[in-house]
Formats: sequence, C-alpha cells, structure tokens
Amino acid sequence: MDEVHLPQGTIDCRDTGSGEPLVFVHGLLVNNRLWEPVAARLQRDFRCIAPDLPLGCHKRPMNADADLSPNGIARLMVDLLDALGLERATIVGNDSGGAVSQLLATAHPERVGRLILTNCGLKRDFPPKLFAYFHVVARVPGALNLLAQSMRLKPLRRAPIA
Repeated sequence: MDEVHLPQGTIDCRDTGSGEPLVFVHGLLVNNRLWEPVAARLQRDFRCIAPDLPLGCHKRPMNADADLSPNGIARLMVDLLDALGLERATIVGNDSGGAVSQLLATAHPERVGRLILTNCGLKRDFPPKLFAYFHVVARVPGALNLLAQSMRLKPLRRAPIA
C-alpha cells in the first residue's frame, strides 16, 4: 500500500500492474479492498489504482480544512491523478463512488479517458436518502464514533441503515 500526499491530506492507495491506468472509485463505508479481486484479474494488462477515499472507512484523517463534499471528493480525484502523474485514466465507479465518478467526469472531462459505472448512485441521489442522517452525524463531535460503536449490537447490524 502506497501513501499519496494530496492537498486534502494523505491517503492510502493500492497501485499494481502496468499498462493503461484504471482508477477504481469505491463508495461510502467501504475501502479500496472492495476492488482487490478485480485488480488481481486485471493487473497483468492494466495499471490498477485503488485509493482509500475519505468516505467513511479510511484509516487516515484528512486535513481539517479538506472539502469532503461530493464535489470535494471529485476534486481530490483530480489531485490524485496529478500526484500519480496521470493526464487521463479510465475511471471505474461503484455505488456512491459512481456518483463521485460522474461528478469528476462532468467537472473534468479532459481527465477521464473512459467512465465505467457498476451498480452506483446518481448525482441527484447522492448521498442515498437512507444515509441522509450522516449530514447531521458528521457535524457532531464524537457522534460518528458512537454510531460505529452501536454496530457492536447484533440486532442493529441487520438494520437497513447498518
């Protein structure tokens, strides 16, 4: 796992293989490990780049002034491409990472060689309505940690918002 230093903070990033770059964009509450099976199959023919984006399961805190809005994460993707020396890449988005990928393609089409969307959200539905409470939780100090600790209770793990 490589560290990539961006204006928003340092992120972890898996960068394997060689060839045309594929940048994998995960969604909320998962990390780059989502893409491991896919990257393992493609890394013989492609450079597979899977960053740990600050979408809830990242290990490193971002800078206090980092814009972590959907448009801010799309900007972070541009900064990631810059840091990796990539002018253009194929962007592969999943879940809410698909919405981020669409924002990236809309705001910076010159950076997107191709756009591949798997099961994903749309800009108008991002974040999903089911996760609307995150807007409030993210602004209350300690609330996200408390919410995460609640997942230790088995009945809550099966809830739709889990």
